[in-house]
Amino acid sequence: MPKLNEIKKFAQEHIKCLEDDKLNEIAVETSFVQRSTTNKVSGREFLELMTIDHFNQGTISLEGLCDALAAKSSKADISPQALSSKINSDQAVCFLEKTLENVYANQLRPKVSKIPLKALESFSNVYIQDSTQIELNEHLSEEFKGSGGDASKSALKIDVLYDVINHILKEVNITKGTYPDQKNGTNVMGQIEEGDLIIRDLGYFVVLLIEAIDSKKAFYLSRLFKGVNVYLSAELKSKAINLPAYVSEKIGNRGCMDMEVYIGAERVCSRLICYRAPEQVINERRRKAKKAAQKKGKCLSHEDLEWLAYSFYITNVKVENWSVEIVGTIYRIRWQIELIFKQWKGLFQIDVMKGFRKERIRCLLYGRLIMINIVTGIYALSAWYCRVTLSREISGVKLIQWLQREGRISQSIVRDRVSALMEELINSIPRCLLKQKRRRKTTIELIDEQINFVESFA
Repeated sequence: MPKLNEIKKFAQEHIKCLEDDKLNEIAVETSFVQRSTTNKVSGREFLELMTIDHFNQGTISLEGLCDALAAKSSKADISPQALSSKINSDQAVCFLEKTLENVYANQLRPKVSKIPLKALESFSNVYIQDSTQIELNEHLSEEFKGSGGDASKSALKIDVLYDVINHILKEVNITKGTYPDQKNGTNVMGQIEEGDLIIRDLGYFVVLLIEAIDSKKAFYLSRLFKGVNVYLSAELKSKAINLPAYVSEKIGNRGCMDMEVYIGAERVCSRLICYRAPEQVINERRRKAKKAAQKKGKCLSHEDLEWLAYSFYITNVKVENWSVEIVGTIYRIRWQIELIFKQWKGLFQIDVMKGFRKERIRCLLYGRLIMINIVTGIYALSAWYCRVTLSREISGVKLIQWLQREGRISQSIVRDRVSALMEELINSIPRCLLKQKRRRKTTIELIDEQINFVESFA
């Protein structure tokens, strides 16, 4: 049973990266602060400006930032033009980037927040990888190239490897908007170790990556990419099957089936699970697909329409660990990252990146990611407490809004009162921060109770 003193201790450890001594060290190391001169803005003041102050108010003008600086220190007498030059400097970018790296290092220490789910307890870590895009001023297209067309000419991509059980941002990569997800999938392979599980969507589907995960004695769960060939035999002379037609013949009344297959030209052995969706779901999928195809001047084939009647998943997790009925249910946990991205944009305003200087964009981005990491650590402790003590789930949206109200988190960090903040938080959880009980089960409840995937549509 988690104790309040234990939670306070871990919370205090989590924000050690924001202590004055460490920030001053980074500021000098990155030449943001010069030893030989008097600096009008200290490393800590600038960090608070780009993190806490933006968290409380969202977008702030240069004049507003100067006003906020003056309130922090009488020495911080700086004009909007001078502050703009400071933000648009390589030293400022480097200072915030190094501070973000320090935040990552600290957040990985206290693994106390692990949520006990029977279906996932055999894995060392459970990762979700996904990405989100942020459109930028088109003048930044050289640094951050976008897709163009209906999309912006300039965009950046944030690729995230998220430990969904311990609530840890294991890795965050920032690239131009056109950088392929498959390459980011390759880049995180150094983070995957034996016994880990990684769950990814179709954008990361590469047969060789699946083989690489398996060779590490790690585990994967993914939807099956429609364009990949599926074989019933590893023999090179065997022919690919028409998967929807084959499944339609074999699936029977059960609505799901489990089979060993070999995928891609590499003939990688994998477990294939397929479910036939309820008719209303099939009709809705086909309606949306036809509408999307019409916009592109295309027409769906009979095979395309048949494919939409099923949900196909591949994994190397054995049936002894996951029955055929619950694999699709477990995959639903991938949507947690979509909810996180929604919170980042709605509450942290990470998609509000005004300016046409690459240095300014990076400063704004690193500042928001630092704040996101700090709040994620607090969320991890709160989720752990709720699960173990109350057998309930905390609402991420309610928690973030609670931290924003009355400047709770900013005041606690500035005044070094994080322990008091956590005590107030724990007392507030049962009253106003839990997810509401509804007839429809949450994803965690579906997985915890191992609800049949087909039944979970209801």
